[in-house]
Formats: sequence, C-alpha cells, structure tokens
Amino acid sequence: MNNPVISAELSLHSFYIFNSAFGPKEGEEEKKVLFYHPQDTDIDTKIKDVGLSEAIIKFSNTFTKDDSVQTMHTQKTCQFYFQPEPGYWMIMTLNVPFERKTRESGDYNEYHGDTIHDTIFQSVLRQSYRMFRMFHGTFQDNLRPNEELDAQTNLIGQLEAFYQIYILHLQMKKCDVVDAFGSVQYLPLNQLLFLRVQNFINMIEATFAPIKHCIFLYSDQVVWSGLNPTDLYTLYEYFHSPMYDHFAKTKTVHPTYVTEKGKIKRYSLMVCRKVQNISLCLLLDDEAVQNEQSLYLELNAVVNPQLTSISSDISQHLQTSGETNYSFGCSGSKEDSATAPKFIYFNEMNLQHRGTVRLGPQQYQSMAGSGLPNDVMNLIVDLLDDVRSNRSNVMDETIVKTHDDYWIVKRSCNSRHVFIILNKSSTLIDVTEDTKKILDQNIKGIFF
Repeated sequence: MNNPVISAELSLHSFYIFNSAFGPKEGEEEKKVLFYHPQDTDIDTKIKDVGLSEAIIKFSNTFTKDDSVQTMHTQKTCQFYFQPEPGYWMIMTLNVPFERKTRESGDYNEYHGDTIHDTIFQSVLRQSYRMFRMFHGTFQDNLRPNEELDAQTNLIGQLEAFYQIYILHLQMKKCDVVDAFGSVQYLPLNQLLFLRVQNFINMIEATFAPIKHCIFLYSDQVVWSGLNPTDLYTLYEYFHSPMYDHFAKTKTVHPTYVTEKGKIKRYSLMVCRKVQNISLCLLLDDEAVQNEQSLYLELNAVVNPQLTSISSDISQHLQTSGETNYSFGCSGSKEDSATAPKFIYFNEMNLQHRGTVRLGPQQYQSMAGSGLPNDVMNLIVDLLDDVRSNRSNVMDETIVKTHDDYWIVKRSCNSRHVFIILNKSSTLIDVTEDTKKILDQNIKGIFF
C-alpha cells in the first residue's frame, strides 16, 4: 500500500510594517512594529523579525545607495521588501511549497522555491500598500493624533483595521501574470455605443456638481474611466474582492485618495451597482457632499432608467457582433481546451490586457485544463521583465520552448506586448506560422 504524499502549498508566513525611527534607543524596539500578522505572534518574535529585516536592509545598502533590496530567498521561505514611504518598510514572508519524499537515509522535504516569482509577489506587496493608500491616505498622513489617541497609536489602529481584513482575503496561490501586469480588461464597443456612454457620463457630471470622475463597468470590464490607470487597477481590484462586500455594508460613501498631477487628492467614492450588468462608480468632491443618502437616491432615480437602456443596447451589440465571450478564456469556448493555442495581449500605456487565457481567480473557477501551468506563467513574467529592463522602441521577438513542449512567443514594441502560447510538439516553422495566424485573427492592426 502506497503512503499518501505529504505536501504543503504556497502560503503566507508573516506580513509586517515597521519604522525604525519610532524606536531608536535600546529597549524601545517594540515601538518600531506598526503592524504584524499573525497577530498572536509573541512580541519577542516580532522584534527579532524586524531586527533581522533591518540588518538585511543595512547590509544591502553597503552595495547600493537607494535601499533597493527587494527579495531574499532561503530554502523554506521567501521574503519581499518594499519601502513605500521614507522610513516605512513593508515585509511579506511566504512559505515555500514542498513535498515530503523518502530516500534510503530517511524522509526529507523537497522545496520548490522556483515556483515563487519575485516580480509577481513584489507586485502583490506593492498593491497591498496602494490599496491602503486608496482608502486611508499615506502612512504619514495617518501619523497624527486625534482626540483620544496619540499619533503613532492612531496610525497603528488604522493599519490594523485595514490589514487584518485585507490579509484574510489574500490568495497567494492564485496570483499570476495579471498581478505583474497590474492591468484591467476593457470592453470594445462600436463608436455609436461608446459615444452614448461618454454622453451619459458627461450628462451626469454636468447635472450633479459633486461628481468629478466616473468609472463605467459592464460585466466587470471597463468601458470608461476618468482615473489614471494605476488607481483604476486598484479600484478594480477592490470591486472584485470580498473587501468591497465587507465595507459596502457599513457605508454608502467611502473616502478615496487618487493621484492627480503628481499629488494625492481626496474624494468620496459612491458605487451604484448593479443595474443589470452595469456598475457605475462615482468620485465625488469631498467638500461638496452634504447629504450622502439623498444624493444616492436622487442619482439612482435619474441614472437607472438610462443605464437599463444602455445595458440592453450593449448586450444586443455583443450578441450580434459575436463578442459575448470577449473576456479571458470563456467557458465552453474552444480556447478552453488545454492544447488550444492561446494569447495574452498587454498594453503598458493604459494597463490593459485581453486574450484567451484564464487568469487570476478565473482559472480556478474554470474547467480542468483551461489555465496554464505555473512554470509557463512564470516564464511569461520573465519575458516581460526582460523587456522592461531593456526599454526600446524597436520591435523584438523572443521564442522559448519548455521541457514539456510548451512554446511561448513574445512580441513587443512601444510598450505593447503579446504572448502566444502553444502546447504541442512542433518545429520552429510551424510555431511561426501558428503565431502569424493568431496575430492576424486577434491582434491585427495594433502594431504588428
């Protein structure tokens, strides 16, 4: 009888935030710790982990001058570093997945550290800061006293209130190239429908003075946005996370901080969702809103009839144009098979992606075989990193073959990238021909 295989998946070991300036003297080390997960960790362990991180940062600074330490790998863990603001460090430590194996000398753990891609999880850590800043402002902004708490205690309270919930919903094993891209999906419409949506946005902004920016989503794809691409991605992630359901129960309007012309500005976020398949997200002038509930009810009375009509027209357009399965890897389509050719298109200029590969949580909700192996995902990110480190306006192409007969073709130019994934035993000539067919069918007229 075979013994069951003992293994452990990728998981979060610890997540903490510290500032060395808060405990500069011996005996004050505890003051440096602003947040630590797991919460039930004893204080000695917290102090020891922060001290080790400080030592690693200081050691790395002997070779560089810009606090550029980002990752440290050991056999059992992988640690990511990020300094979002001067003096504030965020550290995320992951447990490396392993399998328990047997040999003549006894049992041992075989660790798979190569499955953890630095770029993907460094992006996850950076996104955790952007999400906090989106709804609470910067760390420094929160370092101020109120009527009941001193400055540092107030900051610690804000960090705990946010990250205790945020970390519960982090699903490390579902992180993939979308986290590295930091991108969203846009819904393509014909000119008439797009102009209709734009006119609708202009109408409500002119009718309701407090409205300053709008985001218009249809079936979780972006049709219109008045935000910069990075803030749009953060809000998009928020709308599709359990955090939205948690916070939406408590308030109709939430304070929101977005970047405009290099400065952070505060707005109030109001979400009208869902009118059929449409979600309308509004950023309101924080000082102009006097009665939130009255404005919400008035808005719904005005926009709901029009949104119902627009939703019906968009649905009809997608059905007649055959684009109902526009999103990544639509269930039941021929692209869902494991061996079907797939592609991912990514535009760094507006942080847009599209294609026929299920990514993120979608790949875990799909039929078996419709996603991509972890090593192929990591290889795609490697190719993207290579492009980012060698910026050039010249078009370049890279073709890679994996040991299990996956072919990956990457073409890039002007911050636009397409990745073709083929899963078959082929010659280089066959791969080139298949690539040309996919580009002609899906990416024609963009830049190739």
